[in-house]
Amino acid sequence: MKRSAALSLLVLLGGLVASNAPPAAAIDVSLESRTYVPARGIDGGDTHLLFYEYLSLDAGNLGVPGLYVRAGGWGRADLADETFGQKTNGDLQYGYLGWRGPRSNMEARLGRVDLTAGAARNEVFDGALFGTDLPAGFDLTLFGGVPAASDEDGRSGDTLYGGRLSQGREGLYRIGASYLKEENDSEEAREEAGADVFLAPVALVRLSGSSLYDLRDDGWAQHDYRVDVGPFAGRMRLAATWRSTDYRHYFQAVRNSAFEQVSAEEQLDRIGGQIRFDLGRGLSLTGEYASYAYDLAESAESYGGSLDWAGPRYTAGAGYLQMHGDAPQERYQQFRAYATAPLGPVALAAGVEHLAYEEPINGEDSATTGTLTLGYALSKALEISATAEYGVTPEMEREAGFLLALIWRYDASTKKGGTP
Repeated sequence: MKRSAALSLLVLLGGLVASNAPPAAAIDVSLESRTYVPARGIDGGDTHLLFYEYLSLDAGNLGVPGLYVRAGGWGRADLADETFGQKTNGDLQYGYLGWRGPRSNMEARLGRVDLTAGAARNEVFDGALFGTDLPAGFDLTLFGGVPAASDEDGRSGDTLYGGRLSQGREGLYRIGASYLKEENDSEEAREEAGADVFLAPVALVRLSGSSLYDLRDDGWAQHDYRVDVGPFAGRMRLAATWRSTDYRHYFQAVRNSAFEQVSAEEQLDRIGGQIRFDLGRGLSLTGEYASYAYDLAESAESYGGSLDWAGPRYTAGAGYLQMHGDAPQERYQQFRAYATAPLGPVALAAGVEHLAYEEPINGEDSATTGTLTLGYALSKALEISATAEYGVTPEMEREAGFLLALIWRYDASTKKGGTP
């Protein structure tokens, strides 16, 4: 179910749903097609012209109460130079048969399932999932199957399973504990335990976050927490964040080549703060601070602010950021501005960003990038947009990009007409 078969499966699922439903059933069907044609060229480099297609299907009311089908996949073709050594690529992101029970928020899924819950971090697997509410504020989720990630040595002996149990009270608190284990060729690839929390002990104060522990190699993989305070007098909000990631324990069983550039010995601690004022009449003022402390790479800190305005039809804003880092490329000032406006039936969005470096990089002391987007809704079901980008940077010299997007939605019942 990989590559080109992913897109064919979506069409097949839609046909099966329609052909096997009882005659009296009015099946609810939603289809969405998102087509993207990005192009990018660099001075003296490759020219990339790609064709991306994302398809999704959602069908319900299948004759059995609570039964539904969901599927989604994508495909890519290179119209110019190759990308990552391949002219075509594709995948089935998810595709499962689901059922919702009449009580206790009960739900089951069977097929290619995607899940993010506790220790499960954007997991995609071929298997089953079951979840339900329990008495006394508890809820339970269990899952298991075969990881969908491709592996050169095949999928024999590959397994993924785990679950999450939580207890709480709506709007006041919820505390969860989770577990996940993955095996590759019947050998342990990763084993993790997670804890997550939401607390709102008093009005205007909310704490949320999670921790992940590597059981295989005995070490904390990540802590990620946020505290929100406010709004005071309906106008001022405060936020503080802390994220600590140890790559030695966080990136277990990683097969994606995108992570090959990350040092396995690295650790990052990020501390941030934000204050936001609602000035009235659509205006808001935001101030931010963040520090980045690495074990191996150069550390840095940043601070800045932005002024934003949102009207009934127009928006605009400008911001400033000062970055102080140990490395030359991390010592700069950033200036940015944006605006959106309707031009008749066309929606326009424009933005510009300028970086002024303290020390020249590759002989250049600045970088400037601008974008312009035009969007038009042909109907309730069809939207088209085009984005152009141009930049002059120390890394890429002159770089130009273009993105054409076409989004089509179909939402209908088999007893009624579709979306016009």
